[in-house]
Amino acid sequence: MGEPTIREIRPLFFSPLVLLEVPDCDGLNRELLLEAAAMRAASPGLQVSNQGGWHSPLDFFERTEPGCTALARLIVDAIRQATLVLAPGYDFSAVTLQCEGWINVSGQGALNTPHDHPGWAWSGTYYVQIPDGSPDRSGCIEFLDSRTNLRAITIEGATCFMGKYTHCPVAGTMVLFPSYLRHWVYPNDRQGERVSVAFNARFARRPPLQGGSLGSRS
Repeated sequence: MGEPTIREIRPLFFSPLVLLEVPDCDGLNRELLLEAAAMRAASPGLQVSNQGGWHSPLDFFERTEPGCTALARLIVDAIRQATLVLAPGYDFSAVTLQCEGWINVSGQGALNTPHDHPGWAWSGTYYVQIPDGSPDRSGCIEFLDSRTNLRAITIEGATCFMGKYTHCPVAGTMVLFPSYLRHWVYPNDRQGERVSVAFNARFARRPPLQGGSLGSRS
């Protein structure tokens, strides 16, 4: 009798954290910083999970500024890529993609309290500017285990056994994750401002075409 051989490991009930990098993003980030400054000057912002800092209205995907529209297209593409990795046969022609987004500007000491995003499928953040300096965990995003009945003893190094996971971003990168994942953002302990664009997305089923036609869908 030989040793047992692993035939397959299936990722049951796992929560994907999708990490993306936007190449050659310096020009885009400069545009976004200028546009965010103008938006901030025109609006007092919202108070949601942010403690300190500025949270824009939820109209990012309706903005017409060039930086905003360029990033909106990149976000939509990232959502499509991530969806196809998880569901390779997903039929985008049968749904419409609904998105909302906002800009966060977090000065020194600002943070976001633990929260999730009910009513959405994907959530994410694009990082426009991360202040230089230490400590290293300043402004990091931390995800909390959504399995409320988890009582297993941790296996060191196995992320599926972890009760939380911390990601420290850099400018020009994006994170994408299921909206049910509870998360929060560490205080910005640096002197510069941390600027990011956060977003939610979901798919809405298209209504059936009238008259039984199977014509093209826009």
